Amino acid sequence: MTRAKKLTEDQIDRMIAGATVGHRMAGMEPSDYGIEIGRRQLRGELTVEEAVELAIAEAQREHREFR
Repeated sequence: MTRAKKLTEDQIDRMIAGATVGHRMAGMEPSDYGIEIGRRQLRGELTVEEAVELAIAEAQREHREFR
């Protein structure tokens, strides 16, 4: 397996901006926490699996609070 190239903060900012625009176009405003999860994953602080787990947990919390 090859080691992933480390992204710069500018690259991460651009990737997050693109993902945010995509979500907004789909009518889904990303949360600040969701964006931070994405940043942490892109920095290599979280695996993809960990990021997904955190995002699902956030969505479940929001759903419980909404009811």
